[in-house]
Amino acid sequence: MNNITRKLVLSALTVVLTVVALGTTTFAWFTLTNTAVVQPFEAQIVADTGIEVSLDGVDWYTTLTTTLIEDYITNSSFTTFTHLTTAIGYSNFYTLGASGLEAAASGWLQIPIYFRSNSATAIDWTAVSITSPLTPWEVDVAHLSTTGAVAALSLIDQDASNAMRVSIQGSVGGLNNVVTYEKSSASNNNVVLGGDGSTPVDYSAGGTGAAGSYNYYYAKTGALIPGTAAVVVAPTVTAIDGTTNAQRIIDLTADTTYGTSHWGQVTLRVWVEGWDADAYNSILGRMITASFTFFGTAA
Repeated sequence: MNNITRKLVLSALTVVLTVVALGTTTFAWFTLTNTAVVQPFEAQIVADTGIEVSLDGVDWYTTLTTTLIEDYITNSSFTTFTHLTTAIGYSNFYTLGASGLEAAASGWLQIPIYFRSNSATAIDWTAVSITSPLTPWEVDVAHLSTTGAVAALSLIDQDASNAMRVSIQGSVGGLNNVVTYEKSSASNNNVVLGGDGSTPVDYSAGGTGAAGSYNYYYAKTGALIPGTAAVVVAPTVTAIDGTTNAQRIIDLTADTTYGTSHWGQVTLRVWVEGWDADAYNSILGRMITASFTFFGTAA
């Protein structure tokens, strides 16, 4: 398969997490009173000559500007991020509640991306970057972090992007296809969580919780979130690149519905993985930037 010269670049998606008080009924690593809210979303999707992109299948562009994407989000149902988990990476999202996992109807960002072309027959995901400033966080309670024991009021560096997940859902070979990405263990002491979507993993560590968010919550509350001993999360990849780890995300349909010979639509989702070892109060108020690169391909 040869990469054609027309590429699509989704760049500089910037998510700012800030503290919002919700009262005393919000349970999980954002301990009891906090969740996270998205601020204006900075994004741009650029397509070279021959490929166009759209957010609705009606208006097509060679560049989807920040303003267009911000307008889409503003007019969508998305309001805030919260602590979620999913075993499949595209639906069946749950919040981590005091009585166990609770079905979630919101809390993640979801954006459709349409492609149309007279030359490409498929789209590959060839690069991804999720970053956050590595800045100190003042520990509010002594606990076991992913880098070792920390004392209350000490300062530790935290990378909020370690807790984020990005998935892209499309169709390949006529079947539903989902690629979920999380950062690798080479990223600022990240603990890779991704499972196989079905096998439970015990993070209770004898009742006090494994290092990171699990032990932090125990230190704050004296308990563990129900389900800590049997965590099931979506399979993830930790490397996406155009040399050896490109991911096919969609086979374009040979159809003139959108005025070209081929078209297709994928769904981009972004969320905070509630079971992640870094998904706790230390990430609140941090900025997270994600960038993605897609290539049109032809067999």
